[in-house]
Amino acid sequence: MRLHNKVALITGATGGIGSAISRLFAQEGAKVIVAARKADLANKLVDDIRCNGGEAIFMQLEITNVKQWNDVITQIKELYGALHILVNNAATNEKCTMPEVDLDQWNKVLAINVTAPMLGIQSCAPLIKESGGGSIVNISSLGGILGGPSTSYVTSKWAMCGLSRSTAFTFADWGIRSNTICPGFIEGTNMTNAILSSDAKKMGKTIGDYALTGHYGTTRELAQAALFLASDESSYITGVELPVDGGLYSAGIYATMLENKDIFKSK
Repeated sequence: MRLHNKVALITGATGGIGSAISRLFAQEGAKVIVAARKADLANKLVDDIRCNGGEAIFMQLEITNVKQWNDVITQIKELYGALHILVNNAATNEKCTMPEVDLDQWNKVLAINVTAPMLGIQSCAPLIKESGGGSIVNISSLGGILGGPSTSYVTSKWAMCGLSRSTAFTFADWGIRSNTICPGFIEGTNMTNAILSSDAKKMGKTIGDYALTGHYGTTRELAQAALFLASDESSYITGVELPVDGGLYSAGIYATMLENKDIFKSK
C-alpha cells in the first residue's frame, strides 16, 4: 500500500474531488481525516470508507476559522500522534467578475481559496515536521495557470500556486514537500456540472473535445494524481504545478485545430 500508516487530512472531503481522494487514500492504507462542514455527508463518506476496509474519521472544520484549525490539529495529535499529508481541496467558484466586482464576494472567494489554505498549511506544518516530514497537495485549477473570465476565482487559483511554491521553499528544511494540482474539466465537480447543464450542453461538449484525450476527466483520475504527489513515489518533486486536464493546457493555441488533429499524427 502506497500510504501505509500515513495520516492524511483532506479539506472539502465531501465534494466530488475530495471524496474521491479520501476513498483512494484510504484504499492505499492512509488513516483519513475527513474535514468538512456538513456532518451528514461527512459521516456517510466515513461509513462508506470503513465498510470497504479503510480507516477514516470525520472532524468538523470551517477552513477560514483559525481556532477550528487548531482544534483539529489537537485532535489529530491526540488520536494518531502524527500527520503526514495535507490536501487543501476545499474551495468556492462563485462568480465574481470585472468590471462589476462585488467586494464582499471578492473577499469571500479569496478567504476560502487562498487565506484558508494558508491557515491550513501554517497549522499543519509543525505536526508534519514532528512526524518526520510529509507532503502538502494543493488543489488549484487550470484557471490558475491559464486565466479565465471569473476574476476572483482565477485570481485566487493563481495565488494558490504562489502559496504552494512559497510553502515548498519555506518548509523544505522541515522535510515537507508542497505541490499543486491544476485540474481541467473533471466530471462530478460543480464547475464542470454547470458547463454540462442543459443551457450549456453544446459548450460543454466542445470543451471536452478540446482535451487531447477527447473527453472530460474523472474524479478518480484526479485522485490518482493526488496519490502520487502525497506518496513517497514523488519524493524528489516539490514546488511544481501539475495540470491534470487531458492535455487541454498542452493544446494551448492549437485547441481550435483539434477537429483536424489527424493531420498532426505520425504517418
